[in-house]
Amino acid sequence: MSNIKTVIDLFSGAGGLTEGFGNNNFKIIGHVEKDFAASQTLTLRESYRYLKKYGDFNKYIYYLKGDISLEQLFNLIPKEIKNTILNIEINDSTLIELFEYFDTKAKIADIDGIIGGPPCQAYSTIGRAVNARKKNTDERIYLYKYYIQFLERYNPKFFIFENVKGLLSFKDIDGELLFPKMRHEFEEAGYTLSYRIINAADYGIPQKRERVIIFGVQNSNSNLINSFFTNLELLREKTMTVGDAFIDLPFLKSGTENNSYKKKGKSKLLDYYRGNENIPLTQNIARYNNDNDLEIYKIVSRAKQQGHNIKYDELDKRLRTHKHVDKFLDRYKALSWEYPAHTIVAHIAKDGHHYIHPDTYQNRSITVREAARLQGFPDDYYFLNSRTNAFTQIGNAVPPILSSKMAEVISDLDFK
Repeated sequence: MSNIKTVIDLFSGAGGLTEGFGNNNFKIIGHVEKDFAASQTLTLRESYRYLKKYGDFNKYIYYLKGDISLEQLFNLIPKEIKNTILNIEINDSTLIELFEYFDTKAKIADIDGIIGGPPCQAYSTIGRAVNARKKNTDERIYLYKYYIQFLERYNPKFFIFENVKGLLSFKDIDGELLFPKMRHEFEEAGYTLSYRIINAADYGIPQKRERVIIFGVQNSNSNLINSFFTNLELLREKTMTVGDAFIDLPFLKSGTENNSYKKKGKSKLLDYYRGNENIPLTQNIARYNNDNDLEIYKIVSRAKQQGHNIKYDELDKRLRTHKHVDKFLDRYKALSWEYPAHTIVAHIAKDGHHYIHPDTYQNRSITVREAARLQGFPDDYYFLNSRTNAFTQIGNAVPPILSSKMAEVISDLDFK
């Protein structure tokens, strides 16, 4: 085990990267996240960690059961823990404030690593199509430059940068590929880097999710650059399915709630989801759907179980309520028991049409808890504030099972 411990978490989201690194004894000295709901979720998770290690963990369980309020729970947590969550947007006007905070931390201990990834919407295939006319003004495209400023100021031994694979093919306002320019800027900051497209399904997560992972080290440690992905490959696991993820979750119809587990089976994945037997099942409420959608859901789900993905223009005309029949043909999509889920994205917050439960008798879209499991979050991870916020946070997250494996590999690297 190396002495790498202290990490800055940028563009934190709900804490998918944080969770994995925190579980491997890394100390996150600051989480920077502009979204208030995600910041609240991070604060709650840091409260969970504090109570589990130092306090009365039953208080966290009381909160999940509704016996105490969020305010009452937060009142139990020291300010220095809650103050590590910085609900701030990273931009030119906030850099001084952020640097002042981390400068103080850096005087106490060296910054060993920086983790995070700017919002991916600008680089995604769908996002670039929607925002093609905004390329000149979309500041999200160049948020990575702030990331580099943090590298230049704190000179960490390593960094992890995660984003959609569309980053590799994205063209800037000059019509040139952005990634080679980005890579050059990282190198100019004193870092050697390598990258891979990683599929979460290869690492024990019940979801096909391809993302670019960039690993960088100071030039003085360039001999380690190939070891990261080589060693990460050794941690691949057998494919997990939707059935593996949902096996102990209760029967649920559209518009209803059921927070009672079925009898727990035996598997490594279930042990991970339900690590603490006293944790109640939460956030397992199914959206309400109208009769038209429910009829479509049943058709799409039955076809999926037979190996066919129904396109929107294949549906009976009486069921098609959208004018543009030839667009968004994958408007409705079902999960299959026997395979990993397709990629969970933030759009799930708007409707569940793309994530129909595989059980035609339940005939509904998946719940927040089911989405969280497909993204690799344990059941004791609670998302604030609304259901819409929770789905967004899950869709934008890095799967904690994967981030934990990345942290494990980094822990074993012999940094100078």
